[in-house]
Amino acid sequence: MNVNVTSFKDLRQIIAADQRCSTITPEDDQIWELESSKGEPPGLAFQTTYGLRAYGIRVFPRFSIKKVPVSDPRSFSTKPQIQYGAPNFIELQYSPFSNLDVIQKTWVPDSHTLTAQVALTNASSGLIQVWMEWIVQLNPLLTGSPMSAAQISVNTVLQGQTGNLFPVFLLTGGPRGDLSAFPSLGIEVTLQPNTSRQFSWALATLGSIEDSFYAARKATAYTLDIEQIKIQMLKKGQSVSFSFPDPNLNQTLEQSQQRVYQLLLPPYRSLENPWYVTKRDSEHGNLPSENSSGFSADWGIQKMTDLWALSRMLLPLRPDLVKGMLQNLLNQQGVDGTLYAQSNWNGKVTNLVAAPLAAALAVEVYESTGDKEWLAQNYGALIRATKIWFQPENDRDQDGWPEWQHILQTGLAEDAPPDQKNKLEALIQTAEWPSLAALLLNECRALIKLANELNDTIDVEWLESQILQLDKALQVCWDQKHGMYAFRDQIGHFSMQSKALHTFRQNGVAETISTLPHPSRLVVHLKTKDVENRTVNCQVKGVVNHHEKTVSLTAKDFRWEDEDGLAVSDEVFSVVKKITVTGLKKGERLVIETPDHYLPSADLIIPLWVDTASKTQTDVLINSGIRYLDAAGSGIPVYLKIMWLEALTNAGRKELASRYFKQWYLGFAPQTIGEGAQTIFGAYRSKTGGLEQLIPLKTLLQLLGIERISDEELILGSFNEFFPQVNVQYKKFKLDLESGQAKIENLNGESVLITEPGPHRIKLS
Repeated sequence: MNVNVTSFKDLRQIIAADQRCSTITPEDDQIWELESSKGEPPGLAFQTTYGLRAYGIRVFPRFSIKKVPVSDPRSFSTKPQIQYGAPNFIELQYSPFSNLDVIQKTWVPDSHTLTAQVALTNASSGLIQVWMEWIVQLNPLLTGSPMSAAQISVNTVLQGQTGNLFPVFLLTGGPRGDLSAFPSLGIEVTLQPNTSRQFSWALATLGSIEDSFYAARKATAYTLDIEQIKIQMLKKGQSVSFSFPDPNLNQTLEQSQQRVYQLLLPPYRSLENPWYVTKRDSEHGNLPSENSSGFSADWGIQKMTDLWALSRMLLPLRPDLVKGMLQNLLNQQGVDGTLYAQSNWNGKVTNLVAAPLAAALAVEVYESTGDKEWLAQNYGALIRATKIWFQPENDRDQDGWPEWQHILQTGLAEDAPPDQKNKLEALIQTAEWPSLAALLLNECRALIKLANELNDTIDVEWLESQILQLDKALQVCWDQKHGMYAFRDQIGHFSMQSKALHTFRQNGVAETISTLPHPSRLVVHLKTKDVENRTVNCQVKGVVNHHEKTVSLTAKDFRWEDEDGLAVSDEVFSVVKKITVTGLKKGERLVIETPDHYLPSADLIIPLWVDTASKTQTDVLINSGIRYLDAAGSGIPVYLKIMWLEALTNAGRKELASRYFKQWYLGFAPQTIGEGAQTIFGAYRSKTGGLEQLIPLKTLLQLLGIERISDEELILGSFNEFFPQVNVQYKKFKLDLESGQAKIENLNGESVLITEPGPHRIKLS
């Protein structure tokens, strides 16, 4: 039995050029999807939109025996199965009729070409005649034409146009283009009993008919059996093989590891090393020109939080890729030391400072590669990137606790529901965040490690003083009652719960005098019915700096996101005497309140991950995290999910970490966690998903007890206590991991059985 076979109902998978062994053109990257359940007529189709430059193009087979045609895979005698998959290669097996077996190998050699090798075998004892037809349906945009048969030299081809793209389809064997009403090429094949014939086809799409034809003709000359062997060897050397009792688990883990490589692109423009995209499907790949915007203008934005998360998918196997992507960000560093929160192939996208994770990531890269020369070249840049946080533009009151400038820096914006996002936006403008203090503390610790490796002590004293100051600030804002490190007001350095001053559902005046517990800036939330007519005016009369003052907020003072508006007063009120609202329409709502410094948010995980808390505080924080996650579900940023798992592991709560890992990444239902549980959706989602659905390999290996694994060395920290028994294989190492023992073998047949708790270091001789 092939444990990697995909059942027919799950036959949906991305196939795209792989930067390790294909030629990728990032500005025109054509990404294909195998899809067996959509389209008219139904077919086992590879399809794309060329990055929304066509409504769609599909290529799929139709077979006829004795004038009975079949294209719908649901009608095949043997349903299609994926026998082998890689980022740029899929091998399918199916039988459209009981006496006809088909092996179809499809490969993406470059960003503009899809090619296949199709072997037909007569599985019967009698002679059969088969019509094999390949249908290519192009639904172009306004400028273009569907596919139609044409003659180029001695070849009958299909050609079409959509915008400035000219797809050409070529089938070997001397096909005809007039077999049916569909745009297709077909050929009659006579097969003796138990014999086979092989054909090749290619679909190339470039900027002219001529270029596309020559690319397609070149592609049909490839021997896909040889290319498959090359890909298999590459795959074996750059992935970990898992063998759990449940084959769906093994398939999910394999597909996730392969999907990672589909999200990596080669050096491009100002990015001198491979870089990543968070999604890569048929709607992407059409990049704008140097100075223009377009659908894919935000495709390939590099963010520190995403890069940190991606490192958990690539480590421990590919530290070189993590190093290169970190180097991309360091290469674009500002002259003042800023690492930018968002950058791409044209340089920085914003002036905002990136979340401080670079030094911590550099430590992991160095520990994996031992590249001291790289470290020495970048240590100064990492120091400057940390020091910029303590400059007045990022630490306005110069109290040693810097502030976020925008919610984009935190990585929380995309996953937070609107109400939560508004509250977080208000805290960005008014509060100092424990998560930022914890990240900076962690960066300073990492920089001291790097300084010691380089024997560079110039900045160590400054780093140690920042650690003391940040740790003290965190401990001061610890709140045992709420089980969290509280946000702290930027000006008054206090923490308090939100105080709602008034809710308006119609125009009116509120005149109740309210003395605030602490002088505070005011937060106004406005929910309108539409985005067109924003006429609301909110006047607040009160005491500001011991003087009576009236502040007026109009639509231009609000930050708008669809119908939701948010405004924060510049003034700090100690007393609010009167609030007047005009311009509010029926069904709209305006709420005026103070910021909530005890707001539970996903980033409460960060101080736990940084390990700033005492044992008692850690236990309380974990309970707070559980409550938050029970309420929020899995809808939190991917980097914070992984930090939560690592924090639990480091705190000795490995069983809890394993439970969350199984739910989030392997599709286990909470009530069925255990050895007999079956995956629900894990085997499906990683085929087409983005970064948020990939499985953090480094985290899984740690939960299985593997602290580090490389070509020649293995560090086993503990046993596999909370997952089913599993066989893990990477290059020369083969491990059988159980709850009370671990057996390690190498390719020479030598083995060692470990029954005592770790850590254990095993080196190959």
